[in-house]
Amino acid sequence: MNLLKSVMGLIKPAKVIFRILFKKPMTLKFPSESLEPVKDYRGRHFLNLEKCVGCGMCSRVCPNNAIEMVKFNGKTYPQIHLGKCCFCGLCVERCPTKALTMTPEAMLSFYDKSLAIYGPSKLSQTAEK
Repeated sequence: MNLLKSVMGLIKPAKVIFRILFKKPMTLKFPSESLEPVKDYRGRHFLNLEKCVGCGMCSRVCPNNAIEMVKFNGKTYPQIHLGKCCFCGLCVERCPTKALTMTPEAMLSFYDKSLAIYGPSKLSQTAEK
């Protein structure tokens, strides 16, 4: 009886080990593999320059003061500091002309803090693939 218990004590862990060995891993080989962003994911901002009227509502509603209005091509447009932004989406909700939207682009990394400031020209560009 004692021998049977010790053999069973060895078999149960071995079954678990074999099950784990032949399972597909739960992790991804990033950056070559990545998951698709979920619907309505709030990534970086996109600005439609034709729709924007320069009202400044986005900058007034921003809780982190990440948006300031700047002159560009003779009009006033938002400039967003992504290092300060909490990606709450309040600026997008409050935009009266729906000129400001959120893209699913989430992989944002910078070597220099100044590169995190997206002016109107950079905000109006679509994601590079």
